[in-house]
Amino acid sequence: MPFADVNGVKIKYHIMGEGENLVFISGWGMDHRVWMHQASYFRDRYRVIVFDNRGVGESTDDGRRLSTYILAKDVVGLLDYIGVDRANVVGNSLGGMIAQELAINFPKRVDKLILSSTTAKLTRKTRRNFIKNLKNALRNDVEILFDIAPERPMLNRAINHVLSMTFSREFLERNGELIRDILKGNLSKEGYVHTLIRQAGAAIRHDTRKRLYRIKSETLILAGENDVLIPPSEGEELARGIEGSIYILIKSCPHSIQMEKPDEFNYYLENFLSDALESEDITNYIKPSS
Repeated sequence: MPFADVNGVKIKYHIMGEGENLVFISGWGMDHRVWMHQASYFRDRYRVIVFDNRGVGESTDDGRRLSTYILAKDVVGLLDYIGVDRANVVGNSLGGMIAQELAINFPKRVDKLILSSTTAKLTRKTRRNFIKNLKNALRNDVEILFDIAPERPMLNRAINHVLSMTFSREFLERNGELIRDILKGNLSKEGYVHTLIRQAGAAIRHDTRKRLYRIKSETLILAGENDVLIPPSEGEELARGIEGSIYILIKSCPHSIQMEKPDEFNYYLENFLSDALESEDITNYIKPSS
């Protein structure tokens, strides 16, 4: 994977396939590998672009205070670097927040917009519940499924807590090696924990509620029914704020839809991109009034 010089940092990226541009933006602390099921599926019909956000994976960082707008500017810088004027943009969780800022501030760069397990603003209740549960985890009230950082017990407990809220237990048991590889690889990177803290700050400060009307791209919003990190009600609020958007609830699914239910995620994404998403074909299709 090559590097792009973007806004004072080096962004690691990879391009696969040919066709319309399709960019995937990763969530909190995760590198491009969370999109492996989508990259392999869409590369035959699209020009798939995956990358590591600054400070994650092999991308470098400059330690500045982060915001979702700054991270969106990184995406624009990457598109400029590789010569892409316009792309379909997919973002999960924090990546979905970044994608919102991209569509609001750089509308000419975004064709269709796909927002997964994300929000216009983390509600006070969501933030309070996360902090409460994290504090409980730091007091040993968490099952250690992955001994990622045994020499740093508090960090170890925090990571396991976040994993338990992000993925189902069944997924973690089936895909333990992949998750362990992603986390261990990143934790070996100098400054990664600081990046996690700064990314979390960017997510907490993110607020597009009063600017959603500026999103003019056709928008698909996906939410997991069992998501405890960003409840599906926040996806509904997003849909109400983006005129003409389509909201779909993925049944029996937690936060990382693209990894937990890749076939379903790819089905909705493929049909949305090809204008084949029809209400009579999809039982849980909801189109909120604008």
